[in-house]
Amino acid sequence: MKKQSKKLLVLGVFAFLLILLTGCGRQPIDYKPITGFNGIIDILVWPMAALMYGLGKTVAFGHYGVVIILATIIVRTLAWPIYAKTNDLSLKMQLVGPEQAKLEAKYEGKTDPESMQRKQMEMMQLYKKYGIGLGGCLLPFIQFPIFIAFFQTLQRVPLTRNGDYPLDFGFLKGNFLGVDLFQGRLDIVTGEPIGQMQTWGIIILAAIVGITQIISQILVSRRQKKAKEESLANVPAYRRPQPTDAQKQTENTMKIMMYGMTAMMVFFVYQSTAALGLYWLAGNLYTMLQGYVSHKFSKKRLEQLKAKY
Repeated sequence: MKKQSKKLLVLGVFAFLLILLTGCGRQPIDYKPITGFNGIIDILVWPMAALMYGLGKTVAFGHYGVVIILATIIVRTLAWPIYAKTNDLSLKMQLVGPEQAKLEAKYEGKTDPESMQRKQMEMMQLYKKYGIGLGGCLLPFIQFPIFIAFFQTLQRVPLTRNGDYPLDFGFLKGNFLGVDLFQGRLDIVTGEPIGQMQTWGIIILAAIVGITQIISQILVSRRQKKAKEESLANVPAYRRPQPTDAQKQTENTMKIMMYGMTAMMVFFVYQSTAALGLYWLAGNLYTMLQGYVSHKFSKKRLEQLKAKY
């Protein structure tokens, strides 16, 4: 029941994010320049816009592409503790592995309600012992407001230029490798096609975003699989827990979500300003680096968790 609830929660948040970003309805979202506080979303937009404005005026030397890359690095670095907590959850699951295998062996073949209830209670105690709870699974969703803030800001910055705005982004240069980051395939004001060079630039950018996203997910999956094998290295093969039908179904669901998220990202890049594609590309590359660094320190952290629990 809990697994089903988690799955529904994940799908619900995913659907909410999709609706929020795309504005599911008959009319597209009418983005406005960044002026005053015109809605709750501006609470997220203003800090992001101020950061980008400050970077543009200083270390980015007025280049919009550099602003996006630097802002991505800064924000992702500030959000690193969330990633670290998520990584800790994975390490704790490694520690639970051998004890979970013993528990599975203890109740192997026992399918009566009383045995199943005892097994579930002992499993809950095991998770409690290692500090594993539903809250840890929800940590990645804390990053969603950051993504929403970035998305909204990148859509509204092009409209906040050369006017009477508190933050006027008219000083930024939008050209990045021949692509105008302020524009999409269509002009943001007139809706007319800009040109083949812009269109192909965005298509290539969308493809690279999709490829790097898939590579990032594959690297994560391989590291998790290797870590699981290492945690069960001293457990005989016949005592290792075999994935249940529910676990297999959950794994398949996560794979579908992974490719669904990738398709969604590619679609957004194709439909939005080129700036969004550069942001997601920089984010994907940063995530790969983040995963590599965390993997290097995982063994040391695993030993610390062993000593603690």
